[in-house]
Amino acid sequence: MADVLFGFGIVIILFAAGIVLGFFIMKSYYSKRFYMAAQKCMDDDSFEPLIDEMSEIS
Repeated sequence: MADVLFGFGIVIILFAAGIVLGFFIMKSYYSKRFYMAAQKCMDDDSFEPLIDEMSEIS
């Protein structure tokens, strides 16, 4: 019984670590994408690159 609980605890810990790691990876990826879109908006002096980026994501 202790082995089952130990295995279940490891599964829960690894699942939580995967969720947290995935959140931070996706957050950094999309913040970089929107930062690049914001730079294009500043260079072009238009909101069109941001709208294009949002339409690609959705």
